Amino acid sequence: MKETILIVDDDKGFRVATLALLKDNGYATMAATNGNDAIKILAEARVDLVLSDLVMEGMNGIELLQWIKAHVPGTPVMMITGFGSINTAVEAMRLGAYDYITKPCDNDELLIKIGRVLQEQGKDRELRRLREEIGEKYSFGSIVSRNERMNRIFKLVNQVCETDVTVLVLGETGTGKELLAKAIHYNSARRNKPFVVITCSALSETLLESELFGHEKGAFTGAQKQRIGKFEDAQGGTVFLDEVGDVPLHLQTKLLRVLQEKEIERVGGNNPIPVDVRVIAATNRNLAEMMKTGTFREDLFYRLNVFPLQLPPLRERMDDMPILVEHFLQKHAALSNGSVRRFSPTAMAMMMSHDWRGNIRELENVIKRSVIQAEGESILTIDLPATAPGDVRPYIPRSAESGEIPFKEYIRKITYDAESKYLVDMLERHQGNIKVIAELMEVDRKTIYRKMEEFGIDISKYRNSPEPS
Repeated sequence: MKETILIVDDDKGFRVATLALLKDNGYATMAATNGNDAIKILAEARVDLVLSDLVMEGMNGIELLQWIKAHVPGTPVMMITGFGSINTAVEAMRLGAYDYITKPCDNDELLIKIGRVLQEQGKDRELRRLREEIGEKYSFGSIVSRNERMNRIFKLVNQVCETDVTVLVLGETGTGKELLAKAIHYNSARRNKPFVVITCSALSETLLESELFGHEKGAFTGAQKQRIGKFEDAQGGTVFLDEVGDVPLHLQTKLLRVLQEKEIERVGGNNPIPVDVRVIAATNRNLAEMMKTGTFREDLFYRLNVFPLQLPPLRERMDDMPILVEHFLQKHAALSNGSVRRFSPTAMAMMMSHDWRGNIRELENVIKRSVIQAEGESILTIDLPATAPGDVRPYIPRSAESGEIPFKEYIRKITYDAESKYLVDMLERHQGNIKVIAELMEVDRKTIYRKMEEFGIDISKYRNSPEPS
């Protein structure tokens, strides 16, 4: 189905030319000469994008935008403005407009911006579809993805959840190993029994042993009464052993017994206690290397590795970034009372170029922080976590036309070029007035000066007079 674009403009020449341009590029179009006519159309027809002039007789573009946000909030709006109304266009973005373009319009720029907003709308619809599909088939909680590798994992989870075999989830910190373990448990026959988590790296050897298997009264100093361990707590359910690679060798032997014999012994006890539990283990460590060095038992590895699932890091599933961002925006909307609706294309490009060593967990934290700090509906820029020492790599532009350029480097170049072009354009428009530019860009002056140094921009080329304090 063709996307439908509604053009709202009292300038007949612009309206006719833009209608022709959009039709030639495969879009369905509708037109209105003022805001009131646009409202009548929006009340009756499905529209994928509204392209509205800011200055019109009667209802102006800002008023139309506010009506759309109140009555058809899922419909994106792009503003058309003259050079003298750029400040108003920026204000429109704060009120929820997706973007703006100035007259006279560059056709290529207009088509690119329209394509971008419609692509974002398509991703929103895909996210809703994924959620509905996941809700119908299996509840995967916060796991959303369109990535092919993740979809293969979803299929494997769907196959293994109804069985009772041991699962080993492998992946870097923050990739969602516990979420996957929960998805397996809550879609299994054990779903109505406990899901018990033990983080093996968080406790000393003595405490971990007591936590897992429990202890008898007097088993050690401070054991004033009998305690039930996690395996008994989980009777009939699932035990999730997070960071199982950190279990000391002495306890690895006891874990092996649980998997082989389905029984435990409390610390200080002599009587075996049968346990009916499913074990899901996870680690970010290389167990194969640990077996070579003798720090992880080979027999335990093969008992755990019945059904391995390898979660990819976020940097290898960047096609998921848009729907993950949207997911976390909605999840944490309450942090801004629902006022933050989107990340700008520049902010999204910045996230696409980041390494995300902390993976999904790091991304969620960045989005939460951004939502809290945001002003208006759009997050225009983003403060990314500092790269770890040794990971810093200088940006070296390469031709985007090269077919061999890596995707992340391509994104970096596009972002670099877009930022430098945008900053030069602002300097030219406002004669190097950093105060005005910083206000329009919604950043502080230090950021402007830092970016000029990064791009090698000489501000004296753009100033006609000294900058006012």
